[in-house]
Amino acid sequence: MAEIPKEVKKLLFGKGALWHARVAMALDFSGLGCLIVGIVGDVINRVPGLEPTNWFLIAIGFWIWGFWAWYASYTAAKEG
Repeated sequence: MAEIPKEVKKLLFGKGALWHARVAMALDFSGLGCLIVGIVGDVINRVPGLEPTNWFLIAIGFWIWGFWAWYASYTAAKEG
């Protein structure tokens, strides 16, 4: 398989492995927070800003985005 050119690596992997790993952790914690707000809103049967289903969907989005950041971090660390 062909090697990725160095100028394209910066576009693909951004600031580096450590930065992507920190972003992945922040997104995962944000997703966990959204999940907790959704569960609490559903249990108390009130609407905390958004419907509980919306909080669950936002949490799923954060986790998918966090997985992508983790994968970019893993790939950047593996390439470096």
